[in-house]
Amino acid sequence: MNRGKKELSPLHCLYYIYYCFATKTDENFNQSQINQIIVFLNKWTGDNKTSEAIINETKEWIKENKPSKEEELNIMFSMIDYLKKENIFSLIDKEHILLQIRQIARYDGSFSESEKKYHDLLAFHFGLNIRVSACTTNEIKESAKEVDRRKIGFKINRN
Repeated sequence: MNRGKKELSPLHCLYYIYYCFATKTDENFNQSQINQIIVFLNKWTGDNKTSEAIINETKEWIKENKPSKEEELNIMFSMIDYLKKENIFSLIDKEHILLQIRQIARYDGSFSESEKKYHDLLAFHFGLNIRVSACTTNEIKESAKEVDRRKIGFKINRN
């Protein structure tokens, strides 16, 4: 797949992570979760117009690249790895992102064990020792090894 056409900022990655988590890990996904993602994104961007542009550009990038469900999840983890490597977010920011992930998961009225495991995998990829699932540390490490990390072809807009 050609993933190099768009320039995605860290906020595009963050939206993708929230969106992918909500839509790909939750069997009870609903529109209220998307609405909550928009609220969280607005907190990061500071305004609706910027958030709307990020959402539309990210959805366009997804549409152009047409990843499978498994690829979407791998891209989500690759984005976390990239953001971690580039030190885009502080430790407090990373913890805040994970808090928002938990809130997105709970917004439909439940926080399934599957969602908890994905949360823990996100925390592991961020390098944080925050666990909410029943999985052991070794199970999380083994699951993280199964992620197919690959270059996803986006560039950070450093302006």
